[in-house]
Amino acid sequence: MKHVPTPLDGATLWQDNALTVARYEMSALEKNILYMVMASIKKDDAPNTLYQVSARELMALTGETIKVADLHRATKRLITRYFETTLPNGHLLQATFVASAEYMTGQGIIELELSQKVRPLYVELKERFTTMQLHTALTLNSKYAKRLYELFSMYKNLPDKSFRIDVQQLKQQLDIIDPKTGKDRYEKWTHFKNRVLDPSEHEINGKADLSFSYKPLKQGRSVTQIEFQVHYHPKQQIVAYEGPNAAVFGRLTTHFGLRPDQAHKVLTLHSLADINRQLHKIQLRAANHELENVGAYTAKLFGV
Repeated sequence: MKHVPTPLDGATLWQDNALTVARYEMSALEKNILYMVMASIKKDDAPNTLYQVSARELMALTGETIKVADLHRATKRLITRYFETTLPNGHLLQATFVASAEYMTGQGIIELELSQKVRPLYVELKERFTTMQLHTALTLNSKYAKRLYELFSMYKNLPDKSFRIDVQQLKQQLDIIDPKTGKDRYEKWTHFKNRVLDPSEHEINGKADLSFSYKPLKQGRSVTQIEFQVHYHPKQQIVAYEGPNAAVFGRLTTHFGLRPDQAHKVLTLHSLADINRQLHKIQLRAANHELENVGAYTAKLFGV
């Protein structure tokens, strides 16, 4: 079988819209592992190609320390993650994303095999597909922000970037409603707004190549639909940072809300010791709920 190395950064992710709107649940770490696989896929790859994900690369790109036990749990769940979607031909597809995962002992490498049913949705793309930036997809912290970023990316190149969606439909896509019991994790609109939409809006609008706003639409006293407006920023450049300080760069963009160009400037203007000292202080203030906007405070503190 052919073995494919994973690129470090700057990649564009592609997937059929059928996957973008599919119903499934996945943790942030599981999504990041899958994003790394997506970044490696090439159209002319053999169907039995195995894709390698480097734990070290993943940590450098996200700025997070990931324990081996966490990776083991993530891939174990990833193999069982089931999704359901309607294909362009009208057929209903029920499948998993990954067929197997093998850890290469002592190398920090995970070798993954894609499900044969999901693979065409990454390579046989015609008119209905979604493109995303790997950097953005990886550095969004929330699993809901990641899924919503995928959904909004589907609209970013369309002339009309506004759309409406039923609240229940969106919750189903995000797997907030249990398909077996019908139980809604965030049944109250205020809970859904405060725990899913608003945090995702803050993350996506601060980090991505697009931003969005939304308006709840009521039927009687209940919010039944949401109107989203997507704004695409194609000139926004992702500034990659390689070398020994790549992990700090990742922390600045992932956890402290800086844009990549701001993080690059911080590393240029300040010593590593000073950066880590200030970040520790910011973490303490954030933990004590003293900061309303961590990103704005971090940018001001470092003069960027």
